[in-house]
Amino acid sequence: MSSNQHKTSKHEPFDETTKAFYQRLFQNWGFKAETEREVFSHSRTIDLVVTCPTKADRKRLQKTVFAHFRQWNAVELKGFHDPLTLDNFNRIMMRAWGLGVKKSLPKSEVASDSSVHEESEESTTPQLPTEMSVTIICVTRPDNILVQFKEEYRFFAQEKGIYLSDDILSRWIIHPSELELVPKNYPLLPLARGKKLEAFIALCLREGLNKYLQLIIDIGLATDPELIWRKILEVKPMKHMIHEETWPIIDQFFQEMPEAIGKLPTFQEALSDSMRQGIKQGEQRGEQRALIRQLHHKFNSVPTGIVQHIEATTDLGQLDNWLDQIISAQKLADIDFNLPKK
Repeated sequence: MSSNQHKTSKHEPFDETTKAFYQRLFQNWGFKAETEREVFSHSRTIDLVVTCPTKADRKRLQKTVFAHFRQWNAVELKGFHDPLTLDNFNRIMMRAWGLGVKKSLPKSEVASDSSVHEESEESTTPQLPTEMSVTIICVTRPDNILVQFKEEYRFFAQEKGIYLSDDILSRWIIHPSELELVPKNYPLLPLARGKKLEAFIALCLREGLNKYLQLIIDIGLATDPELIWRKILEVKPMKHMIHEETWPIIDQFFQEMPEAIGKLPTFQEALSDSMRQGIKQGEQRGEQRALIRQLHHKFNSVPTGIVQHIEATTDLGQLDNWLDQIISAQKLADIDFNLPKK
């Protein structure tokens, strides 16, 4: 991106958070990944460059959403506030062609294995277009390129959410909200929106996909906060289905939640409805636990006596009443816990 674009991106946490996540993801898979790769002067950079120097490397990606990767791969991330336009598509392609004149691996990184050595030596020369791919991941569907100028750009669907323009230089556009809810697509589903994101959050909670759930929370508070709040609050009735390792992430979400959202009617309604649903289902212990958690999230200190009193209360109507009081209370003393007199 240009220097001006870089300044703008600082207002969208999606950018740096997401780049760092995918860099770590590829590195954990054993690939070399570099963010903000400069290909021209004046801060012309590629969001993420992933190197897969050997055929064995590329074979390891065959069952993932990145199965199309070649030896060198330029990955661009286009967030909700930074949609893919015709101008920046052309700039992305310019940077991708510029990547072809860069060395891919220093001699010090060339492997000793003969087959790897042969490919790595080739990769120190300027890259051929057939050895490279460009993947643009778009949170907002780029209909201008996929529909309006379809004949000019020649992108055609390979499968739901994945579009290819198979020129000499392989060009791909991926729209996460259209991807199927299958394991190979999990790495990009945190960038989905709407019903697809809701379904993926529920899946993350059930299956303990915590690294993806954490990314959803990190970028969701900036891009789609109301959906994230609603789905996290809905976990209360499904608590028996949630992995134990996932609870700390949910707790962290509430701890970092801005105080102001407690005043939002949509939040109050979602919280109240979620808790009441659990009460109607007779899940008394779960409601006690959730009530105590909300107290700790809203107030700095909760006396042990109040916690013990809640745990000893079996009147579901009383638990429901305390829940309503927590939503509107400004301080702990505003809640009438009916503590027994000493």
